[in-house]
Amino acid sequence: MAISEQQRQKKLAKKKKKRSVTVKKVTRSMTKAKAYAKYPIHECLIPDNLFTSGIGELVVAKRTPSGDIAFGAFVIDVFCLGVKDAMFLVMSEHEYEHKIKAGMARAANRAFEKIHLTSAKKLLDGLIKYSKELGFAPHPDYKNAYDIFGDIDASVSPEKYTYGREGKPFYVNGPYESEADIKRILNTLTKSCGEGGFDSLVRLGDDMDDDFF
Repeated sequence: MAISEQQRQKKLAKKKKKRSVTVKKVTRSMTKAKAYAKYPIHECLIPDNLFTSGIGELVVAKRTPSGDIAFGAFVIDVFCLGVKDAMFLVMSEHEYEHKIKAGMARAANRAFEKIHLTSAKKLLDGLIKYSKELGFAPHPDYKNAYDIFGDIDASVSPEKYTYGREGKPFYVNGPYESEADIKRILNTLTKSCGEGGFDSLVRLGDDMDDDFF
């Protein structure tokens, strides 16, 4: 049975709307974190062995009015280099739980613990200061991801964080650091700390994980 022109137009409009929604889902993760800072906190996560292993992910997630999860994620080296990688994404809660969180846990067979938003910011602020004093700047995407915190006051957190290992910076190379990168980092540490002022361990192979992205 033939459809009327009005019905045809309705179908076309419906298809157009569906396409626009699809495009929005593809591109919405490209937005700025600052726009999501006002939303309520969903959770903040760090590995429960972060300060013994030295490296891991810090995730700050907020829930949008639509139920999606907007989160900033940081690969952090609390022994030496600071923020090695960073990203900001918005996705469904299902995708966040089963892709991001499951992937982090699987990466090194580790568990995660929840911390308060103020403590997460305090941890990052202190780490950035520590690593900058050693001569290392945070990853270029750090600033956008960091904006997820908004104007939260980190000073109210009672937590105290100590960086380095046994009172010294401790550098362990990651799987994506070339020989030239390693040499540059060691030279930077020698310049900022002096001979014997830091410890290092250069590992070979591709079984090291310093990100989950």
